[in-house]
Amino acid sequence: MWTLRDRLPLKYVVIGDGPERSALEQLAAELEVQAEFTGQLPHEQALERARTCAVMALPSIHEAFGVAYIEAMAAGMPAIGCLGEPGPEEIRRCGEGIRLVAPGDPESLAAELEAILAEPTYLADLGARARHTVTEHFTWEACGRATVAAYEDALR
Repeated sequence: MWTLRDRLPLKYVVIGDGPERSALEQLAAELEVQAEFTGQLPHEQALERARTCAVMALPSIHEAFGVAYIEAMAAGMPAIGCLGEPGPEEIRRCGEGIRLVAPGDPESLAAELEAILAEPTYLADLGARARHTVTEHFTWEACGRATVAAYEDALR
């Protein structure tokens, strides 16, 4: 049986920190996966580092909205989130550029990563669609209009 690592030379970049970091570092070492753990970075530095990546995967089951998806997509990077999570599903309803996988299913995540990364043309197209979704639905102006509309609805 092949693995994603056998088919594509990958380097995983984990930006941020949290209670699972040491377990992830240990798992990466055990699996002999090339991984870089940056730790917590200042916002601009984190964005700069993220923009060097090809795809952003945040298969969290506890992500209320996830500005990180929008930031990645704004940079023309496809994103992967989980089905059943309101943030990624809301973003997906607005357009393309974010793919959703079953939560807690590493095989599904690996298959999605392979599908995105194995075809450079598809990767570029999905990245362009991601950026388009953000420019159409998640600009400051669009979010401001949505906020005002929500308050107007609440006042009625």
